[in-house]
Amino acid sequence: GGYFLPRLSGKIGCYLALTGFRLKGRDVLKAGIATHFVESEKLPALEKDLIALKSPSTENIADLLNSYHVK
Repeated sequence: GGYFLPRLSGKIGCYLALTGFRLKGRDVLKAGIATHFVESEKLPALEKDLIALKSPSTENIADLLNSYHVK
């Protein structure tokens, strides 16, 4: 935490360090730590689709994650 908390945008890193508050789910996405948010009930399907990729390139994985991403 000592490395990445000060590097978070705004004062969210300072807040998390001082309070010990934990971010969950969509909050991690909003804080800029995560790139995608997938609802937990869709995770098994996402895992299946990731395994089924014939040529797992960065672009293919990004497209698949974008299809599951909840805004």
